[in-house]
Amino acid sequence: MKSIWKRLRPGGDNMDIVTSIPVRLERLESVSALTEPLRERIARLAHDNFVQRGCLHGYDFEDWLNAERALVVKAAAEIHYSADDLIIEMTLQEIELPNLTLHAGSAQLVLSSDPNDDGLQLMHVIDLPSIISLDGLDAERTRNKLRITTALAGYHGVQQATA
Repeated sequence: MKSIWKRLRPGGDNMDIVTSIPVRLERLESVSALTEPLRERIARLAHDNFVQRGCLHGYDFEDWLNAERALVVKAAAEIHYSADDLIIEMTLQEIELPNLTLHAGSAQLVLSSDPNDDGLQLMHVIDLPSIISLDGLDAERTRNKLRITTALAGYHGVQQATA
């Protein structure tokens, strides 16, 4: 389902239509199981870098960091509270991120994608400052912005009890 809203262009009467695309949500079972395939890809590329250099020892860390830079896309995240919600706003790189998925646990979120045609993929682990309720968790992407909204766990329980 796509939500559409309109906004005014600065300095004009023209209207832009901005489409917000929901992000796939999955329950977070294990961070290590989720990150392991990417770790293996980085290790393979780091080893390839080692071999291309003529198997010179002493550059392990540099090989790993170069491989990570070649395979992993970074995202900037800002976390803040609004009333009784936790809001996370992320700025993504403007590249294709196939199968963008938010894996959610009560204390951690992992935003991931499959590798794109260039081999780049997103893998971003967020340790949350508060326990969240997974009921009502919402994530929508608009261009290169991602907004994640969820109720705090304690507040959600109080809200249900009084309803």
